[in-house]
Amino acid sequence: MQQSTWFTPEGLEDLLPPQAQKLEFYRRKLVDGFELSGFEMVLPPLAEFTDSLLTGTAGHMAVDTCRFTDQESGRMMGVRADMTPQVARIVSNRLKADSTISRLCYVGEVLKTRNNKAKGSRSPIQVGAEIFGHQGVESDIEIIELMLESMKLLKLPDIKVSLGHVAIVTELMTLANFSDSQSSELINILERKAIPEFEAFIAQIHMSPILKSKFEQLPKMCGSATEVIALAMHELAGLSAGLDAAIARLDTVIDAIAEINAVPVHLDMAEMRGYQYHTGIVFACYSGSKLQPVAKGGRYDNIGSVFGLALPASGFSLDLRSALDLLEEVTLNVTETIYAPSLVDKSLQEAIADLKKQGFRVIKSYDLSSLNKGVKTLSKQSGQWSVETL
Repeated sequence: MQQSTWFTPEGLEDLLPPQAQKLEFYRRKLVDGFELSGFEMVLPPLAEFTDSLLTGTAGHMAVDTCRFTDQESGRMMGVRADMTPQVARIVSNRLKADSTISRLCYVGEVLKTRNNKAKGSRSPIQVGAEIFGHQGVESDIEIIELMLESMKLLKLPDIKVSLGHVAIVTELMTLANFSDSQSSELINILERKAIPEFEAFIAQIHMSPILKSKFEQLPKMCGSATEVIALAMHELAGLSAGLDAAIARLDTVIDAIAEINAVPVHLDMAEMRGYQYHTGIVFACYSGSKLQPVAKGGRYDNIGSVFGLALPASGFSLDLRSALDLLEEVTLNVTETIYAPSLVDKSLQEAIADLKKQGFRVIKSYDLSSLNKGVKTLSKQSGQWSVETL
């Protein structure tokens, strides 16, 4: 049989012991950090019926979802391509948290049908946190703070934050009475950051000269957050209550980040990433010269409406697998390795258990005589097991 038979599909790969141990080390750090901030862990199933997995705002993920027929029920099932809709289902349908604020975190592997080399593996290890039940700017700030705390736990260098707000563009399109097809075309152009196409598109749209000038300013509203927000206040303030609220929210978040974290903040007023499900502020975190974000998130109010409970929500997630190369190497918290004989002996097992409690790594050896000089072993002297050096 040819060796290629045993290759994994493109975009799906094994993690061998050094990398797997590294991933698990940082996974624990992140989850411990979430729990210390009051976020409770949930673990949704790897697969569920597509009726719930791809409903509502999760419908845009259909093309990325691996699907199959459930042999028990005959219904269509899917392997999750993102865990956020599952968490929304849990909080809306299982916890029924309609009158309280819920802070939930999660970690697990997801699967995508397509391989995007620029964005990493087809099977990311998704780690995230969500706040449900609060629509004020305070929960946006808390989630961004938690994201930045997570970057510090991962010891990532040269952290930068990118901000946006999907209401900036949607409010302008509403004011200009864009049709659905015009809105879809403009959003597609902005998602691709195709500035020449944007300029050509705006030039051929019929609207008031004042509104056209505001659209023409959008590509310039990108850069240092303090400079861009000042420009937005000058150019966009007063056009609509929705625009004013979005600008004020961004201004509050920018001030909060500057007060607590002092990291560079980039603001793009034409940012439409995740437009299919985000309803407000969006954010991402970058490290060094890496072009793809390490973590990203935003506000997605009413995500649980299809499950019978519409809740405001804000959250973020990161792919721990794709971040591995950026993370420092780790050393397991093991004081020393001791080799034990491979014997069926209750007193030996008790001695091994005691050493493990003290933090020692104990490995069974099938031939102690083959070990190198200087290693430590368990040997029985006068009826008692003790550690000796060969």
